Amino acid sequence: MNLERLPWRFRLANQVGRWLGASRLKRARFDLEPLSEEAFALTGLSDFGDPGYREGLAVLLESLEDEACLHPIGRFGMRGMILTQLTNRLRFVEQQRRDVSREVQLIPPLIILGMPRSGTTFLHRLIAENEAFRYLSFWELMRPFPGSEDPDERKERVARALETRLRMNPNLDRKHFIRADSPEECIWLLNLTFVSHAYWVAAPAYSYLDWLNCTDRTRAYREYRKLLEYFQSQQPGKRLLLKAPSHTGSVQALLSAIPEALIVQCHRDPVEVLGSFNSLIASVHRVVSDRVEPRKMARANLEMLLHEDRLNERYRKEHRPPIHDVFFPDLMRDPIGVVRTIYDTFQLDWCDRLDEQAGSFLAINPRGKHGIHRYSNEEFGETAESVAERFRSYRSRFGFDG
Repeated sequence: MNLERLPWRFRLANQVGRWLGASRLKRARFDLEPLSEEAFALTGLSDFGDPGYREGLAVLLESLEDEACLHPIGRFGMRGMILTQLTNRLRFVEQQRRDVSREVQLIPPLIILGMPRSGTTFLHRLIAENEAFRYLSFWELMRPFPGSEDPDERKERVARALETRLRMNPNLDRKHFIRADSPEECIWLLNLTFVSHAYWVAAPAYSYLDWLNCTDRTRAYREYRKLLEYFQSQQPGKRLLLKAPSHTGSVQALLSAIPEALIVQCHRDPVEVLGSFNSLIASVHRVVSDRVEPRKMARANLEMLLHEDRLNERYRKEHRPPIHDVFFPDLMRDPIGVVRTIYDTFQLDWCDRLDEQAGSFLAINPRGKHGIHRYSNEEFGETAESVAERFRSYRSRFGFDG
């Protein structure tokens, strides 16, 4: 496939970084203790809480150092991402310590999950038009806790980082439009647990993905609940509206931590899902790595999605949780009708004003507004037939094999 090249000024910056040599890049090494010390210095805090986070972090750091083939800009960017999450973790633990006596009543959150590229973003942002819900903006997810800075510049920092990423790959908007204040995936909250698919999305960290596929996510979701309680305390009367495809294989851990959650699962034919997802991940990896191997990446994505579906299927068979299923063709054909059905299922209040709000959202956000996303399975070494065969069980269960 023809991967997008970085614009010339970023290629030049990377070349300068290489000329400077390894000694200048030593500061950007993925070493746990120096990163921790830097986080301590930035926050004035020193307690990371439950040490369980260290296992995933150690695997991630080794994977990034040894196999991700990060170029100089990517190395500094990924190191900065991890440092941000270490500071977030310190502030999370401090916030929990301060609020230990405060009880927060979590209104049952509405959580959207499902395979990536199955309509989760569209549905999430459509429902978010109802101001009775409290969605989480990207900047809040990336930097949930204020520091000591005055004024608070968290939103501006996230916006600048997004602008840089978009300059490095202008095609990202057509694949997944995101801005600092847009509703976004709550998987970013799990980054401070270091049990998060977001790190694989950000960089070709294959060993970390292998570890993540096998690890128990219970501890991470206990902390996720505490994070939701923190946001709930900011607006006690509003129901949180959340979404992340990564929850799909974590339903057991999610409902163990948040048994009251209202779950919507989106479905789309994996033959369509996989090509779109591979195209997105290849573009994001290109922003940080010199060596993006499309076929290797596509195989990893396929195995990951199969694994997540097996976990989801097993839990649903054994526990029969009250999950409301939404199908991509229905969502595209009658989005407002799909949302109405969700409201009916969970006995949420609907009013005529919501028809107007949803209609306005659809009018100003037509499909392809930010450009047409073109992709195919063949460019990643697969065919429609091979993908259909691997996902035969899923396609049969949800009616995509007809």
